[in-house]
Amino acid sequence: MAMLSDAVHDVAVANAVLGGSLKHQEHRRLLVTPFLRFARSMGALSPLIAEIGEWAVHGYAAHCMSQGMSAGNLANIFSAIRVVFGAHGKDIRKTCSNQQLGLPRRVRKGSRRAQTPAEIEALIERAGKIDRGLALMISLARYLGLRRNEALMAGRDLQMWRDAVAAGAKTIELMRGAKNARPREVELLPGKREETLQAIDAALEYCSERDFELISGREKTLKSAVNRLKGILRRAGMTGALSFHSLRYTFALDSAVGMLDSGIDPYTTLVRLSASLGHGPSRTGMILNYYCQPIRHRFEGYLKIEKAEAHRRQPAKPLPRAAARRQAKLRHATLSGHPMGRTAPPARQDTGACMTAPSPATTHHGNHASSLR
Repeated sequence: MAMLSDAVHDVAVANAVLGGSLKHQEHRRLLVTPFLRFARSMGALSPLIAEIGEWAVHGYAAHCMSQGMSAGNLANIFSAIRVVFGAHGKDIRKTCSNQQLGLPRRVRKGSRRAQTPAEIEALIERAGKIDRGLALMISLARYLGLRRNEALMAGRDLQMWRDAVAAGAKTIELMRGAKNARPREVELLPGKREETLQAIDAALEYCSERDFELISGREKTLKSAVNRLKGILRRAGMTGALSFHSLRYTFALDSAVGMLDSGIDPYTTLVRLSASLGHGPSRTGMILNYYCQPIRHRFEGYLKIEKAEAHRRQPAKPLPRAAARRQAKLRHATLSGHPMGRTAPPARQDTGACMTAPSPATTHHGNHASSLR
């Protein structure tokens, strides 16, 4: 047991070196720990992870496939195992590749679909009877393409978004709740500015007196809010193909159709849509297969883009990654008027009053945000 505990500890140490969000590090640890248990049962566990035989990785692959795991889950598991081995100085990418392990090829086609206007209207009505905050989150995700956690944490950015939309801006800035806190600009849906503004106004009015929370958990923490949200999503029937993520499909499809109808060429449409959804310019193929499958015929002739164009890289940033991210958080906190993660709160001073510190609930809520990025 001690050897297994030491191995799990080594994985945690490797995670700290490898970096990534706290949630990503935890996920990597949860993926690798069952492999370590399997290696112990096979007598292959060693005090040093780098000394575990590669045959144990092949044996674990056969074991996982016999359990009927999906191709996507298998790919994630063995990608994490290869990364952890590499962090301990042992490169197993050639001997334990997906092909060498005999893993099935993952087909990256979205299992969800866009919802029709009638379905969304019925969904909002059904959600409103369960929790008003959920109904407002659905409207925000439908018009802004938000992920579940982004919509859940949107309260502190609503005023910033409202000011931008009312001023005629074509995009809104998003960072809170995003994966790895990657900042992005979301393009507003063509011809839906008024509907978007109404959705933001309704959400802002609702949460402004609730500590800017659309969904509140029992313990008044972000983790408890996420747990409660999962429960009410099941009650609202938002599971499977019509889960909360399907609202991003609706947003993506409406955005793509709007850009194509306005004369924007198909490839530029995919690049801009990819940026709005939080992906890079090299993910156009995924955007097409996932989100734009129903209108795939409108992209015929643009599916094979020259590699130099499809995989163009962003210019090198003058600041190190950590410093650039902290700078982005500080800027977002200043614009929104609320603390961002573990960064210092922006200086806000009301007219005729002294500057006040953020409430404990606000600070606690913000500090937990990094666990969802």
